[in-house]
Amino acid sequence: MMRLKSKNKQKGVALFITLLVITIATLLATEIWFRNSLDIARQSNNRASYQSYHYARGMALWAKDILRKDYEDNPDFDSSGDVWNQPISGIQLEDAVLSGQMYDMNSKFNLNNLYFSGNFHPPSVKYFRRLLVNLQMDVGIADKIIDWMDENQVPMQMGAEDVSYLSQNPPYRTAGQHFQHISELRLIEGINEEIYQRLKQFVTVLPLLSNSPTKLNVNTVPAVLLKSLDDQISQRDALLLYKEGGASYRDTGVFFSDPIIRFYNLGQTDIQQLVDTKTEWFDAQIMVTMESNLYQRHALMLRKGNNAVVNQWSATAFFQ
Repeated sequence: MMRLKSKNKQKGVALFITLLVITIATLLATEIWFRNSLDIARQSNNRASYQSYHYARGMALWAKDILRKDYEDNPDFDSSGDVWNQPISGIQLEDAVLSGQMYDMNSKFNLNNLYFSGNFHPPSVKYFRRLLVNLQMDVGIADKIIDWMDENQVPMQMGAEDVSYLSQNPPYRTAGQHFQHISELRLIEGINEEIYQRLKQFVTVLPLLSNSPTKLNVNTVPAVLLKSLDDQISQRDALLLYKEGGASYRDTGVFFSDPIIRFYNLGQTDIQQLVDTKTEWFDAQIMVTMESNLYQRHALMLRKGNNAVVNQWSATAFFQ
């Protein structure tokens, strides 16, 4: 009887060990399969990302060619009716679909105009304050943006330096340099999400290539930016200058000869430093669809004469 119980016990142990081995083997096999699946997925994603990057670079070449031809056809001015403003979509390749759109970055006010060469730029500051008034926003935002960029810790009249931000949770300091991305506005004292979403429709951040401000293209700016050229410009006159988005002033001489501009005598003011009829900066938005996945890239492009170059690449839009 005892010998029978011992044999049954041994069989039970053997069965348990066998099941344990099978379980461990199954878990190991599952782990190996899972890791292999992840490796395959990673390889597939990496391959798609790599290919989409090179497709995007190919589309950037297309953008450069469009900008070159546009300049050669009409070097004097850019308007919303130009060929670069026409989107392309549905370019079918063997394993991808390509789409693209270029946006005029000179149709927005460059916040970096406010401060450069160690000082604020009076014409740009006055212009931006007028824009804030027209947007029904606190004009003190201008001082706070300048303090965000300047190197000192002396706040402007309505500004804010490190002492204002170190009390935040978490604490942080002012940048002490030009804006690198429009989203930095969210860090400025007094700018909440509602103000940010409204303001970014009319402002941008661009590199300053010389000791001079980035100019607005009067042919492509919205009406509120035209209204901000002077305190006295009425909404009606701003809309007349805007021409329902179809303005095509051939040069600044033609613009300043417009009866409305002459009425406000803007040709005799420092606003001439801030306007042009040409666009230098473009955001080339490139979309690559591969295996039902959308890869979006943006090329910030600078055009000088008939030559356009990519200044920066980003996964997010420069033209917000």
